[in-house]
Amino acid sequence: MKYTLLLVGLLGFTSSARAQYVPGAASLVTLGVRALSNRDAPQQKATLFVTPATYQAHAFPQKRTPAKKLPRPDKGGTEIAALEQQLAGRFAALQADSTAVLLDVAQEKEFSRLRTNLETFNPFWNTDPYSQEMNLYRQHDAGRRRLAR
Repeated sequence: MKYTLLLVGLLGFTSSARAQYVPGAASLVTLGVRALSNRDAPQQKATLFVTPATYQAHAFPQKRTPAKKLPRPDKGGTEIAALEQQLAGRFAALQADSTAVLLDVAQEKEFSRLRTNLETFNPFWNTDPYSQEMNLYRQHDAGRRRLAR
């Protein structure tokens, strides 16, 4: 707030010679207020929609968002649903077969693309649980590949 007042004070609206700059000054004030308000925007709680899961004594977080709690598609809702669907598929594959490869190159690229898009659309959404879960699948996949040789 004090930065906004300082900005308004510096622009000085008192003289008639500066009257032509009022529209530009008003837009600067608006941008300053928006920048300051976004800085204090609340981050998503780290544990929101996260439940602990285990596989062979390995504990990891699983984040699954209820359909009614998904953000709008322009805020990353589509990416969240796709990410969680992909991770749920990998978890089912992990439990179904102890020797099958879990991840291929296309799935890795899709995960990276979805996560990057989600962070772009909604920078306040906590994506760490998704990465931690994917890292577990990567570790198990690497072990399975070594055993297959």
